[in-house]
Amino acid sequence: MEEIREQVKVWDWQDRVVHWGLALSVIVLAVLGIFWEVGKDLGMPKEGRRVVKEVHSYVGYLLALFFTLRVVRGFVGNRYAKWGDLFPHTKEQYEGIKANVRWFLSGFRGLPPQAVGHNPVAALLYIVLFVVLVSQMVTGFILSGLEFNMFPGSLVVGGMGEEARKALKDGLKEVHEFGFIFTLVYLALHLGGNVMHDIKEKNGLMSSMINGVKYLRKKD
Repeated sequence: MEEIREQVKVWDWQDRVVHWGLALSVIVLAVLGIFWEVGKDLGMPKEGRRVVKEVHSYVGYLLALFFTLRVVRGFVGNRYAKWGDLFPHTKEQYEGIKANVRWFLSGFRGLPPQAVGHNPVAALLYIVLFVVLVSQMVTGFILSGLEFNMFPGSLVVGGMGEEARKALKDGLKEVHEFGFIFTLVYLALHLGGNVMHDIKEKNGLMSSMINGVKYLRKKD
């Protein structure tokens, strides 16, 4: 029997722009962070590594901009962009989480549970990512204030003594590096999960963030 699919408009152009703005900002920040880390081993002069770190700080402003827009879209976007679709709070969403977990434990046999907007399991990871991104932005801005006297971190660290600045810098670097590692792991899981769902479900999950459309199995 031929499977019947219906075309559903899920993501507005505003959501797609914000999504790709966030994604590209995170990717560029990650690449610059890795480049700065390995720069010393590659023989990059200290001044060159400093420039990489400074560019990394400026890209952080872009991340903050797109993150703020994503927060706003959670209140004024369409039903699939709103926070209600992201934070599990309905019986249907809880059932979706259980169905997805059963699919994972089955070794990805059969068709995965279908979600129009956010996959409810992926949504849980998005929430964790958002918390980590807030931590990255706060620690990153303060570190930028310490090293480059950049706003808004400069407002926090202005007037601090040298010892206090060093202690703060050392502590924030630990938190920032942990968030960096988490983000790299998240990107790998996010991409792998999207590819797996797209292959198994064939609903245009990945292309929906380009054209806004999913091709969903029609319910009986």
